[in-house]
Amino acid sequence: MEQSTIDVEALDKMLSDTRTVSLVDVRRKGDYEASSNIIPGALWRDPEKVDHWINEVPGGQQTVVYCVKGGSVSQSVTDRLRNQGHDVLYLEGGIKAWGDHGKKLAEKRRYTIKEADIDLLRSAGVSEDDIAHSVKVAEKALEIAYRTNKALDFEFVGRGALFHDLGKAKTHEIEHGKIGAEMGKVLGLPKGINAIMEKHIRGGLTEKEALELQLPVKDYNLHTLEERIIIYADRLVDIITEDIVSIDEEIEAEERFEEILGTIPKYGKNDTTFSRYMNYHKEIQDLM
Repeated sequence: MEQSTIDVEALDKMLSDTRTVSLVDVRRKGDYEASSNIIPGALWRDPEKVDHWINEVPGGQQTVVYCVKGGSVSQSVTDRLRNQGHDVLYLEGGIKAWGDHGKKLAEKRRYTIKEADIDLLRSAGVSEDDIAHSVKVAEKALEIAYRTNKALDFEFVGRGALFHDLGKAKTHEIEHGKIGAEMGKVLGLPKGINAIMEKHIRGGLTEKEALELQLPVKDYNLHTLEERIIIYADRLVDIITEDIVSIDEEIEAEERFEEILGTIPKYGKNDTTFSRYMNYHKEIQDLM
């Protein structure tokens, strides 16, 4: 009978060898989020969404998956990957056995919003309502960033989202992005964070749109996943908090995103903006 499991000592040796191993954490989402640890080198993938990420599994090399205790979750994922031709084993006893054997665990690093940054918004003249919105966007952006399980610049995600509306200290008109970037430069904020203040206007303007809105013609494209997550989170928070759309749970804003942008002009704006936001939505949802 073909071997389907690997024990703690064998995996430890395998990881220490020069051979390449793909290590995948397949704990259920709730178990993963409730834990502060991960086996070093592992990437988390949702066991309920194997079809979404199966093509990311490298071919031609050993893959090892683990869940909490090496039970039905990792077994079912192993079977699913093997059916697609992958060489897969699951860890006997899961991450619990790994820890019980005294093997090294890595802490999942999480960026938290800094009170000093909130104070900076306040001292710059941003209203309490706008600060509350900015904090909510930062929280949502960080939540989404962690759900992608990608190696991202979480500090940039958190701070970029928090400061995106800095210019509203001066005006709520369309030029608040440009004004915010100018204010951020004076305050000594990083260049990338200042850039997101301008880029978040309609989610990344084309040259034609910039001219129509009488804004400087420059590159407003969102070149990084971090930037796209911030802009996506901003639109989601608008939907969640503005009481224009009736939703019971925050996740509905994601599940109904296309419908909402397609029917509420405030959110979809026009065909160009709608298409841009849908591209971000599809890209990010496919990662989760």
